[in-house]
Amino acid sequence: MSRKHVVKQARVHVRLTSTLTSSVFAKGFILLAITAVVLHAMLFTTYPPVHDYFHELRHSLMAIPCH
Repeated sequence: MSRKHVVKQARVHVRLTSTLTSSVFAKGFILLAITAVVLHAMLFTTYPPVHDYFHELRHSLMAIPCH
């Protein structure tokens, strides 16, 4: 195997790895953001059916004020 071939493959590998890594971080950030929005909407809503359903959960957590 020639040196040029190895260098070319190494460059391709670095490019693919950096793209994959940034993609994984972006997907992870998006997942965390969506999860945070959904949890906030569930736990802090004032819409009566949803509020009543999660009311006891919020009191049992003791970290999230209800009233």
